[in-house]
Amino acid sequence: MIQSPALPVSAASVVPNARAAAPSSPIPFTMAELILAMRADPELSPVRRRNLASSIKRLCGALGLAPDETPAAFWFLREKLEGVHPTQAGIQPHRWETIRSDVAFALKRIGLAPDQPQPRAELSEGWTALLAHMTAAGLRHWGLSRLARFCDGQGISPAAVDDVVLAAYVAYLRTQTLKTKPQQHHREVCLIWNKLAAAADDLGLQSVTVPSYSTTYSPPWDALPLSFRAEAEAWLTALSEEGDLLSETGPLRPLRPASITAYRYALRQAVAGLVASGRPLETITSLATLVEGEAPTLALQFHLDRNGQRPSQMLAQIAHVLVLVAQHAVGAEAATVAKLKRFRSKLSPARSGLKPRPKAALRQFVDRGNIETLIMLPTRIHLRLQRKPAAELTLADARLMQVAVALELLLMRPIRRGNLVALRLGQHILRVGRRTVIVLDEAEVKNRVGHDYALPPESAKLLDFYITRLLPLFGPNPEGFLFPGEKAGKTKAPEQFGRVFSKTIRAETGLAVYPHLLRHFAATLYLTENPEGLEVVRRVLGQRSVETTLRSYAGVHDQHAVRRFDELVLGIRGAILKEIGHG
Repeated sequence: MIQSPALPVSAASVVPNARAAAPSSPIPFTMAELILAMRADPELSPVRRRNLASSIKRLCGALGLAPDETPAAFWFLREKLEGVHPTQAGIQPHRWETIRSDVAFALKRIGLAPDQPQPRAELSEGWTALLAHMTAAGLRHWGLSRLARFCDGQGISPAAVDDVVLAAYVAYLRTQTLKTKPQQHHREVCLIWNKLAAAADDLGLQSVTVPSYSTTYSPPWDALPLSFRAEAEAWLTALSEEGDLLSETGPLRPLRPASITAYRYALRQAVAGLVASGRPLETITSLATLVEGEAPTLALQFHLDRNGQRPSQMLAQIAHVLVLVAQHAVGAEAATVAKLKRFRSKLSPARSGLKPRPKAALRQFVDRGNIETLIMLPTRIHLRLQRKPAAELTLADARLMQVAVALELLLMRPIRRGNLVALRLGQHILRVGRRTVIVLDEAEVKNRVGHDYALPPESAKLLDFYITRLLPLFGPNPEGFLFPGEKAGKTKAPEQFGRVFSKTIRAETGLAVYPHLLRHFAATLYLTENPEGLEVVRRVLGQRSVETTLRSYAGVHDQHAVRRFDELVLGIRGAILKEIGHG
């Protein structure tokens, strides 16, 4: 039996004048009972009753839920909705919105949303003025529209909004709406609110606390003792490309900024483990304190316990950095270095096949239709925007086409995300006769394997459309970035671009795709049809050795072997059925 979680404080308990209406009849427990309640509602027209029942059944079907086993509750449905996209359920977006609206209406109809604002009610003068001010200032007010209607329905003016009101608002979202990701929405609303409060003194708004729903156990870098940070930064600089190339103690191959960031994080994790074991933070004053005595054992044990006594890449990384600290930064005794190397070996997970995240993400492409949907998306977007007159193309169109171009490049030549967002016209993207060539110097690539390849004519045509028609809409771009950032002369931040990329593809197709997944997608797609094509995949991905390719995609060969075995068994069965007259 499904139990309802402890619900947050209700709006009625913290907001004056909040309504607390109670249903006049028993509330249905399951969605099946909700269907019966809607069909029996005498105040609704026959058509409305039929449509509501149909929407409830359709929603349960899309979520893979049995109506007679599914709680008729906002909280339960919202959690399920967060993992579903209408396209994946075979439902058009506008129809999906209607279904969600109908289900929400039905739940409200039986009394599950006492704080619900009146539909289409005009906002009070104060809230109307606030939204108008946002429009005039060029701020998007869609994030505050829902808050405005909630507060206005409770008789709360903009000037009275504070942390207590926002707590009630979030409680309302969680328990009385189907709004997905309420915590994220809460944070976004607070950020917008504070920005408006700072920019518009005449509105008399109070600043609110921006919530942080992330849990962290490692102290921020700036909180570590100054002497520790100074020594660590000096060591990391010596390991980086900024270090002395002629240093006798420097690395044979300088580390890139991303690796330096990873090493710094590993040091933080080691400190966090040591602090969790009882060591005061203020006593960790040097790198030596991380590798002396039982310190490394205590630090690693904390993380091993958190991971359920299982090896992991993170544990191996912490141990690896401790080895380097002991061996090169501190000059520890040979016995200490040997002990840490033994820890590193034991904590390293067995490397065979893909990691869990890409492996899970690739399962959606077992369906051939999803492969076709993803591959066709750049062309679909290109054709859609190509039909619009040049004068009607907008910045939103440019952002959409930007994702289409990124996806096209990653489908054809799956480079790494950092190299993708840093592409520049005239430096990395060159016109050679009638061909468009992508060039990456080996010094720019993570594994020092350069790229120099021509794009297919179809991809070049899509790229040209973006460069000539849509790239100028982003404004001044003196550096010639293919994916310019908001500030002139800056490219998009890789992390931000990755989020936009994933969100856009999700909205267009319902597929969960991130930039680096396209490298695994390309390899899996090719090896599924060409099991002996490891060398082709190695060259397309720009990997140094075929052993790396084989180790990463061993699972694809397993799938091919299973498919061949299935074909054998089913072939024998089919032959037997044909012989006895059932074929």
